[in-house]
Amino acid sequence: MKDSTFKNKVLETIFSVSSLLIILFIWIIISTIYKNDLIFPSVISILKALGQIIFNLSSLKVIFMTILRVLISVAICFLMGFMISGIYIYSKTSLAFFRPIINIMRSMPLAVISIFIFILIGDKLGPYLITILMSLPVVIEGLITAIDNIEPSLIDEVKMLKGSTLTKITKVYIPIIMPYVLMCLIQTLGMSFKVMIMGEYICQTNNSIGKALYGFKGNLEMDLLIAYGIVIVVICLILEYIIKKIKLKLLKNTK
Repeated sequence: MKDSTFKNKVLETIFSVSSLLIILFIWIIISTIYKNDLIFPSVISILKALGQIIFNLSSLKVIFMTILRVLISVAICFLMGFMISGIYIYSKTSLAFFRPIINIMRSMPLAVISIFIFILIGDKLGPYLITILMSLPVVIEGLITAIDNIEPSLIDEVKMLKGSTLTKITKVYIPIIMPYVLMCLIQTLGMSFKVMIMGEYICQTNNSIGKALYGFKGNLEMDLLIAYGIVIVVICLILEYIIKKIKLKLLKNTK
């Protein structure tokens, strides 16, 4: 059993590395054919740009501020999501009230929301609100799906227990749905980064990746543009790895 698991992990690693090497090989071919760093910068140019970002304090500040905005927005989303989930637990018909709002938020084009909010509240708070509005439906759907997966017999037992609804939610429901919550968190973080950066880009928020990308576009600094994209992907992968580790630990503790 252990040998089989080890072999599977080795194969997964080989496939993952192969995929990255194929992407790298294709990029090298394209950049060699075009021979134009303004459009398809070479791998060396991108690596130099990565070093320029990593070893520059102002660039690190920009990255840190964007990460902080994302984490704050996601925290607010989950706080609101838990509140709505609590109402849903108390009365499942309450979802009929929230459903049209969720559908509108989920279907509205990002550009429309971003421009409207930028005009309405400006560049400082705009990216927060844009990210919350676009990410909240994902959080609510994830939490409600997690609640629906709880055994009906367990719900009936919980209803018979003494105590407030808040106590039952914090002591019973949340520990049960926590693995689903963490999976929802992974999905939300990835989406929130994309939305936040687009919001910063449109709102031209100071000390933000979005504003930095806008400047790179204007100056045709494609190497820095791609380098920032790589940094964002790495950050998302690190956060995803941490959350998955927490999820595995929780699952082990519940067994």
